[in-house]
Amino acid sequence: MMIKRLLSSGFILMTLSAFFFALCDILVKYISPSIGVIQIAFVRFLLGALILLPMLLSTGQSMKGRSTRVLFLRGLIGTLSFFCLLKAIAMIPLSHAIVLFYTFPLFATFFSFLLIKEPLTRLEITLIIGGTFGIFILINPGSHAFTVGHTLALLAACCAGLVMVLTRKLRKINGPLIIYFYFCMVGGIASLPFFVAHFSIPSLPESSLLVLLAVIFLIAQIFMNQGFKYCKASEGAVILMSEVVFTGIAGVVIFNDSLSLNFWVGACLIVGSGVGLNVVTRPGRAP
Repeated sequence: MMIKRLLSSGFILMTLSAFFFALCDILVKYISPSIGVIQIAFVRFLLGALILLPMLLSTGQSMKGRSTRVLFLRGLIGTLSFFCLLKAIAMIPLSHAIVLFYTFPLFATFFSFLLIKEPLTRLEITLIIGGTFGIFILINPGSHAFTVGHTLALLAACCAGLVMVLTRKLRKINGPLIIYFYFCMVGGIASLPFFVAHFSIPSLPESSLLVLLAVIFLIAQIFMNQGFKYCKASEGAVILMSEVVFTGIAGVVIFNDSLSLNFWVGACLIVGSGVGLNVVTRPGRAP
C-alpha cells in the first residue's frame, strides 16, 4: 500500500528520476576515461531500442509514427545533445557540466519565440538575461579555466532546448514511446560508424557497468514519464533540477570538484532562471 502511494506521488517520482539521472552522470564520469563516450552512447541507444521495440509492438502502435521527418530531426538533435553532454561530463568537473546543461530552459524559451512565435513576457526576458549572466559568471570566458568542455555543455543545452520545442509539437500527434524509440534508433544509427571505428572489447567489469548504465537510464526515464502523470509539466521540470544538487554533492565528494564563488553565483542565477521559466505560465501554453 505504501509503495503504491509513493508511486502515485509526482514529487517522489520526479525526485527519484533526478536521482537516477544523477547516478547516470556519475557513472559516465567514472567510466568514460576507460571506455569512451562513443561506446557509452551506442550501448544506451541499442539497449533502449531493444527494450522499447517489444513494448511498441505489444501496444499495436504504428512503428512509423506521424510527422516522420520531425521525428528524425528530433532524434538527430537529441543525439547531438546527448553526445555533447557525455563529452562535457568527461572533460570538465561534473557539477559544472550539469549546471551548464540545465540552461536548456533558457534555450527552449528562446526557440519557442523564434520558431513557433510564442510571445515573451517581460519576466521571461528578465529571467533569460539573468540566466545568461549566470553562464558568463560560471564559465568566465576570459580565464584559463574555460575549455572546450564548457562549450560542449552549452551546446548540449542548446540542442536540448530545441528538442523540448520539437517534442511539444510531436506529442500532439505521437505517443511518448514512439518519440523515444526514434531517438534511440537515430542515435544508434548515427553512432554506429564511430562505434565500429573506435571499438575495443571492454573488460567484464566495464561491460557490466555499461549495461548497468543503460538500465539506470531507462529507470530514470520511466520514473520521469510516470511522474508527469501526477504533476504539471512545470512542477516536474523544477523538481528534476534537483539533479544539479545530487551531481554537485557527488562532484565534491567523489571527484573532488572545486566549487569557487563564481560557480555558486553563476549556478544560482542559472538554476533560478530555469526554475522561473518553468514556473511561469504563458498565454496559450498548456500547464
